[in-house]
Amino acid sequence: MVWGMTPSIVKLAMAGGIPPLGFAFWGAFGSALILSGLCAKRRLGLPWDRPHMAQYIASGLSGFVLANFAGYTALQYIPAGFFALLVPLSPILTVVLAAMLGMERLTRSRVIGTALGFSGVALAMAPGAALPDVSLLGWALLAALTPVGFAISNIVASRLAPRGTDALVLATGALYAAAFFLALLGLALGQFHLPGGKVDALIPLQAALTAFAYLLYFRLIAATGSVITSQTGYIVTIAGVIWGALLFDERMGWLTLPAGALVFAGLWLVTTRK
Repeated sequence: MVWGMTPSIVKLAMAGGIPPLGFAFWGAFGSALILSGLCAKRRLGLPWDRPHMAQYIASGLSGFVLANFAGYTALQYIPAGFFALLVPLSPILTVVLAAMLGMERLTRSRVIGTALGFSGVALAMAPGAALPDVSLLGWALLAALTPVGFAISNIVASRLAPRGTDALVLATGALYAAAFFLALLGLALGQFHLPGGKVDALIPLQAALTAFAYLLYFRLIAATGSVITSQTGYIVTIAGVIWGALLFDERMGWLTLPAGALVFAGLWLVTTRK
């Protein structure tokens, strides 16, 4: 539900004039500070050796910098509900990448599920579906890089996380790494943002939600693995459509239902076990 709310909060922030990278930076840095406070309370230090640094950087770059730069930029133009329909591509891509790396088996049902998932997203981009205008197709394709980043992050979190390190520490380190690279990118592209307006009240809200979601995400990864964790995509999609309707009065076209059905069918085939 929290991740499903994020696209709508981002749209509100962009409409208020906050640049995408500026908002992404404060979301990452603010949530890292919140999690640092929790680490201090539990007397957990952040290791800075090479294995931990590799995990922080890889997770921060893929799951936050790439995913949010693409998503936040595109959300200035596309509906939050459409963006939510892209989220289930993450678990589908996670399984495909895991199979390529020998972590999972690419069965016939998973191949069919992957095809159904991509077919559903393609249908969602058609006139009369979740994308209101064909002229927005380029922004929709940019937004599709977001689940790619999340899928890479799922693999990274599963493979590179040093054994025995608390999930809270891993989440905190990844967010600090993400904030560092977002600050550099924001300065380079002229998108760094200094808070000062009324709309900046969304920054601490986003930071708190991100901190909560990232902590929960890393705990799920540690407890259940990347594939099972990725099944949150079902709820994220439904929540994203609901938040978009509530906050922006978005109305999806009639093709959205069969598109969503294809996406969910693909997700089920990809992630289900016998």
